[in-house]
Amino acid sequence: MEKKATIRQAVGSDLEVFIEFSLKLARYNRSKHSEKCKYDDFNQVLHAIKNKAINTFINREDRTLVLIAELDKEPAGYALGRILQEDATADNGTGKVGLFDELFVDEAARGLKLGQLLTEGVMTWLKSQGINRVKLHAYYWNTAARKLYERNGFMEYASSFEKFI
Repeated sequence: MEKKATIRQAVGSDLEVFIEFSLKLARYNRSKHSEKCKYDDFNQVLHAIKNKAINTFINREDRTLVLIAELDKEPAGYALGRILQEDATADNGTGKVGLFDELFVDEAARGLKLGQLLTEGVMTWLKSQGINRVKLHAYYWNTAARKLYERNGFMEYASSFEKFI
């Protein structure tokens, strides 16, 4: 039997779900990075991410969107969209810009189009807010995310480099 997928805007009682998914995203990303970056105190990183998630959720306003993906009414993922004022010195455009800040789908729910539904939800909201330019970040190793974003019209415009010394 096919599970029913729904995407909905977060409500106040979703705080713990949002925190949990923020931490899952951090753990997933960290698990894919080089061993060299694991010299920091990751528990301290997780504590900071938890605090940031709480602050983001509690202080969300009309410039922040949190979406929750559900399968058969059970949380299975989330997305975070924001509206920012781009710095006047930005060489790739100034003014209001959308930031597709975070996207995570539980491993058991991947491949069921929740990422696509969350992406469509964030993009629809940003467009309804008058946003015509959206940025996001995807790690080079996350081919599934990169393919999702490319299917939705995103184009790579910058690369980041890192070196451990």
